[in-house]
Amino acid sequence: MRGRGFLFHLGEKGINFFVAVYEAAVLFVETLKQLPNLYFYRRQVIEQFYSLTVSTLPVTSLIAIFIGLGSTVQGTYQTSALTPRYFTANVIFKSTIIELTPIVLSLVLAGKIGGSLAAEIGSMKVSEQIDALQTLSLDPVGFLVMPRVLAGLFMLPVMTIFANFLAIFSSFLMSTAVLHWISPGEYVSGMKMGFKAFELYFGNFIKPSIFGFIIAFSGSFFGLRTRGGAKGVGIASTTSVVVSAVLIVILDYFLGELLL
Repeated sequence: MRGRGFLFHLGEKGINFFVAVYEAAVLFVETLKQLPNLYFYRRQVIEQFYSLTVSTLPVTSLIAIFIGLGSTVQGTYQTSALTPRYFTANVIFKSTIIELTPIVLSLVLAGKIGGSLAAEIGSMKVSEQIDALQTLSLDPVGFLVMPRVLAGLFMLPVMTIFANFLAIFSSFLMSTAVLHWISPGEYVSGMKMGFKAFELYFGNFIKPSIFGFIIAFSGSFFGLRTRGGAKGVGIASTTSVVVSAVLIVILDYFLGELLL
């Protein structure tokens, strides 16, 4: 009987998973259908663009500075006397631009932005505010989801570019002015060594755009699926953060495998 109950439970979880995938696909298609109404929802779009940049600026700056400092300390610690210092500077530069800043910033913002989106929309769902939008002839997807998805898609790359600049600048200062581990000329030479323009596009545009879409879409999706009052809002917020973080880590590998 216990084994049978376990199989029923496992089957229920599997069905719920595929139902959620189907509902996410439907929501994605509905979001695309709302793009022609972009001008009508322009105020909501501008508000979300502003929220994703200005509200996250302090935490983005703090994360970026310490990513640069941490990568520099680790790089100098692991450098041997036989390793050219400009080569280590090159490793620090590329690992920061391509990997560290995009994924660390995305994971942190998944907790800050994704969780708040799910909680906000979930609260509107359980308090029947979304039903009120429909009575006013406003599509909830166009009014709530589409602006947030566009903000994640376009504004996370902007924040990543800003974060990468701060990270490299703090690494440069730490290496040349604080630790006196390398001269400015050698550090710049290391940055230029084997430089590929695609690496900048990959680390500043491609990965952040995909991660930003995941964060915004996941938060909106689980917010709209909220059930059960205040407890359901907390569950939706937590689930959104966990799913976003897992998808970001998985896609980080596949994007690197396919594009680099």
